[in-house]
Amino acid sequence: MNEIDDKFYYVYSSSLDHKLEIKIGTLEGKRTKPEYDKLLSDPMLKFSGLYQEGCSDLYVTCQVLSDGAPLALPVTTSYKAFTNRWNWNEWVTLPVYYSDLPRNAILAMTIYDCAGPGKVMVVGGTTISFFGKHGMLRQGMFDLRVWPGVEGSENTPGKAPDRGKEQMQRLAKLAKKHRNGHMPKVDWLDRLTFREIEMINEKEKRGSDYMYLMIEFPSVTIDGINHAVVYYEQDGDEMYQFRAQAEVVTVPDYEILQENLVENKHHRLARSLRAGAHGRDAKPTAAERDQLAALVAAPPASPLPASSQDLVWKYRFYLSSHRRALTKFLECVNWNRAGEVRQALSMMKQWAPMDVEDALELLTPKFTHPAVRKYAISRLKQAPDEDLLLYLLQLVQALKYEDFMEIHDGRTSYLTLKSKQELLSI
Repeated sequence: MNEIDDKFYYVYSSSLDHKLEIKIGTLEGKRTKPEYDKLLSDPMLKFSGLYQEGCSDLYVTCQVLSDGAPLALPVTTSYKAFTNRWNWNEWVTLPVYYSDLPRNAILAMTIYDCAGPGKVMVVGGTTISFFGKHGMLRQGMFDLRVWPGVEGSENTPGKAPDRGKEQMQRLAKLAKKHRNGHMPKVDWLDRLTFREIEMINEKEKRGSDYMYLMIEFPSVTIDGINHAVVYYEQDGDEMYQFRAQAEVVTVPDYEILQENLVENKHHRLARSLRAGAHGRDAKPTAAERDQLAALVAAPPASPLPASSQDLVWKYRFYLSSHRRALTKFLECVNWNRAGEVRQALSMMKQWAPMDVEDALELLTPKFTHPAVRKYAISRLKQAPDEDLLLYLLQLVQALKYEDFMEIHDGRTSYLTLKSKQELLSI
């Protein structure tokens, strides 16, 4: 009689770089034949394995699943001709290593039969998890309940209890305790006990309405001692500190309001004097010409994006004959760069004379350069009094008083204005 060993021998699953092996044993139970109406709808069923005398040629596919998704390709048992019972007794090697098994991995098995030329029929399916509730890999033999007509998935648990057949599950738990060394082992008594357990299981299987598939998990033996495989992740015992509540940390960015150096260099190179010499004969394409016409016809309040400003500057010599395009050209000038300002003022003198309303736009706060405002005043001096009075109310909103007096001096007096307040009260 062997004494109970209170030592627990185990090995981590992450330390085993070997592929999983599962032994497909026997299939017990009777297959139910389909109803007569199904046979009438599909007469080829008469030539399938359901109506074959004896045991038909079945095969089992095994696949590892995790959260309903397959982890590897399925593996199928080899062909075997059966006579009186379905008995494979074949070790199937799964394409998954012990170290790669997740905690919730399950083994899905599906039994197939031939249903005609190039057709298969699902006999049933069952599943079992690799690890128990305590995280230990299963070992030993298991009788799994086969769910008829469906493939193996998370909805076909193989350890589901059969109503009125609870003795099989109770004896399986006692056999597991004996295998793990929780019971004293007596050789002659163990042989008799296990023989009686097999007879009880066979009796319950024959009386059940389901089929049962017997499988066997391998045992891990090191130095002649059986070891349990415990689920463990590599570096899983390392401690990581984390905060329960995240803190918002503001990082100052001193360049967020600064000018873009790349764009600044691009504008300097594109609007230099050397680049201007090559743009005198530049002609826009049909699409660019339509875009320029839309920009010139846009109202004064609409802003110009950077791409439109570059387009106007590129074809400034082409637009110099359009008097309404001068305000758009002056709007795209960077008045903080001396070289660009000199080119703009030179182009302004060569531009076609603008109308009165465009000259009034140059007197708005958007244009502050003295030379531009002086040019606008000179254009207004040359305009007829009737045109000037027509746009007088527009002038009131944006014109400085001293600028208006400079325009008004030396002309026929329609109004005598002494202060800007009187001008605003009209």
